[in-house]
Amino acid sequence: MPRKRLIFGVKSVAEEAKKGEIMFIRDRIKKDSVEALKAGQSRKVEILRFLLSLIEKRALKLPFGEMEDSDVSAVLQKELKNKKESKQMFEKASRDDLVKEIEYEIELLQVYLPEEINEEEVEKIVGRIVDENKEANFGLMMNKVMAELRGKVDGGLVSKLVKKAIDG
Repeated sequence: MPRKRLIFGVKSVAEEAKKGEIMFIRDRIKKDSVEALKAGQSRKVEILRFLLSLIEKRALKLPFGEMEDSDVSAVLQKELKNKKESKQMFEKASRDDLVKEIEYEIELLQVYLPEEINEEEVEKIVGRIVDENKEANFGLMMNKVMAELRGKVDGGLVSKLVKKAIDG
């Protein structure tokens, strides 16, 4: 049975979970936010609501009903990257209090992201795509590799490996 999209107030996440339907990232965040609110975990609620606002903001830029898990994952990846950069800045400024806060946020964010593929697997995929497209340029290669790996790996790593594969 195809999954129906949540439309404001039409279905609750809890009802869908009881039916055994697949729970998508956005739905999991909503559910966890409600559970954290009931448990009195104000910091977790604050972070999850912020993530939901980022996801909703992205959804508004897409045609109605077109938001998919890959889009949500991309939003979360971008936010994770921002958090990691913030952590580095706080470490340079010796702000241990803020480092601890941001580490908690990073931990929480990673719960909702798919596991990243290790470097060896990315190398294999990059090698296969480079072999299939001998005449292609760097931009085309990056496009093809990222289309296959979007949300599963950092773009910086892919860029490094594609350059290495093209030059080598």
